[in-house]
Amino acid sequence: MIKTIRLATLLSAGIVVQQPLYAAESSDRFVFVGYGDVKYESADVAGTDAFSARFVPIFLFSLNDKMHVEAELEVGLNEDGETETELEYADIHYFLNDNTTITAGKFLLPFGQFSANWHPSWINRSIWTPGIYGAHGSSQAMDPMLPILSDVGVAAQQVYQVGSAKVFFDVFMTNGPRSEAEHDEEEVVEDDHDIAFARLFSPTTTLDPDVDEDEHGEAFPEVEFEATSSDNNSNKAFGGRIAVAFLPSIEIGTSYYQGAYDEGGQLDIRANGIDINLISTHAILRGEYIRTETDAFVERDHEDVIDSFSRNGWFLQGTFFVGHLFEELGSTEIVIEHAQTKKVEEAERWMVGINYWLDPRSVIKVGYEDTDVADGPDDKRFAVQFSYGF
Repeated sequence: MIKTIRLATLLSAGIVVQQPLYAAESSDRFVFVGYGDVKYESADVAGTDAFSARFVPIFLFSLNDKMHVEAELEVGLNEDGETETELEYADIHYFLNDNTTITAGKFLLPFGQFSANWHPSWINRSIWTPGIYGAHGSSQAMDPMLPILSDVGVAAQQVYQVGSAKVFFDVFMTNGPRSEAEHDEEEVVEDDHDIAFARLFSPTTTLDPDVDEDEHGEAFPEVEFEATSSDNNSNKAFGGRIAVAFLPSIEIGTSYYQGAYDEGGQLDIRANGIDINLISTHAILRGEYIRTETDAFVERDHEDVIDSFSRNGWFLQGTFFVGHLFEELGSTEIVIEHAQTKKVEEAERWMVGINYWLDPRSVIKVGYEDTDVADGPDDKRFAVQFSYGF
């Protein structure tokens, strides 16, 4: 278990000097870890100017040498002051051998690296989620490509040693997405940390002239990715990730996701991704590119046929350890991030931030971001966040 936790920490945090407390040697069967944050944020478009707080405990339990259980809860306050609790994941790992792991339950899908490894606020060098993903703990002006993907199902990971490199091979099968139109409005959750929407084109979805349309004048519905214990069709979502890593300096991966979202199981959403994580003595470079293709019924010659429409986006985040070059700055780092989404809800975002590490597990972040939306109001935000891991 300890080797597994150390490897996950090394791949996800990308911190040269910082090591989390839970990586220490321990013979205990139960480990309590997690993270949390307190944030002040001012946003132009939303008109908000407020403080917020979250606490995210993670429970790790070793049933025996072959089986480990993990679960994560997010506890926070909504705008009405009510406490909200969300089950981020709850799964069991079975280790067939040193290189093969089987996972079952609700888990973070191995699509890219941000969702599964970088999204905790003390690991993400930015205060905000990259624009191509649904917000995790905050809203955002950019229309996301995908949410932080989690679902209920099974998965397997195989690790190969090839010379000095490690090759990670992940596959999964889950319940999959569904059409948001299948639910009543009362059942829709507004927080796009829980639900993010892939934009699809369909001339039969709505007759409302105020809805978004593509260049053909065809309105598009929304797809819901919220993990549930049911499936609206007989098809399952599937996908995986292949990555090559020369630890601890570099990891490059490619991911795939496909799932039918309509009740008939005829319309699919597909996503391809490329991710990169480069770590040097004085800097970290992280980035992802995502391209989605969505099927929809469109009218051709007075008949409904299935057509496919695409959208793409990317982000690149650079972290520079200026404290390594100027000792008087201590553990200070500068973060610069750029993100773009194209083809439907086009937008571009720049973010700059300054982080100061109080110790290897706690950091104060100050950030400013400027988002230009092609067909909507632009947004500017300023935030200060205190994040901690334990």
